[in-house]
Amino acid sequence: MDALHEQDVPYGNDWDSAAEAGAYGEAADRARPWRSEIRDHIAARVARLAPGARVLELGSGPGLLAHRVLQRCPNLETYTLMDFSEPMLALSRERLAAFPAASFVLASFKSEDWTHHVGRRFDCVVSMQAVHELRHKRHVPRLYEQIHNVLSVPGLVLVCDHTPFDDSPRSIALYMTEQEQQQALADAGFANVHVELTINGLMLNAGERAL
Repeated sequence: MDALHEQDVPYGNDWDSAAEAGAYGEAADRARPWRSEIRDHIAARVARLAPGARVLELGSGPGLLAHRVLQRCPNLETYTLMDFSEPMLALSRERLAAFPAASFVLASFKSEDWTHHVGRRFDCVVSMQAVHELRHKRHVPRLYEQIHNVLSVPGLVLVCDHTPFDDSPRSIALYMTEQEQQQALADAGFANVHVELTINGLMLNAGERAL
């Protein structure tokens, strides 16, 4: 697990624990059943990519989004799942055993060199409820610059995360407002930045690499 900087919010879970990773995978949709609708929307957007597209998911967790996308998008060349938790990747490998397009990378998008671990460029980068694991929103602009750099031209980014739950320092430090998300994506070089879907505080933003 990455070292925290002084202003970062401490981790609330031990993602190196197989028990905690498994418990999260079991409870995630019971706690927020509307996440399934967001996965459907992301899968539908990925299905519009050209055949042979390459997709990267950051903070892939137990593989729930990957499973939905791979079910709906049989023409992908590769779908790369990257996570810093080996227990989460183990859950993903089990869930996605029937999908040869799936590949797995143990790395953290909080590290400066994560782009070296994922190989060639991608046609689409997706992330669902993971960007806040940077543990402070001030790190997000740099992450979006890195995402822009690993995308092909044209390329698509789809990022879903919570907006702040309340005005507590913890929530404001971890989660970005709609304006903050869109500004960070635009500053990273993305065009046509917009909100695709908002459900119960989860917001899906999209942007395009055009240059």
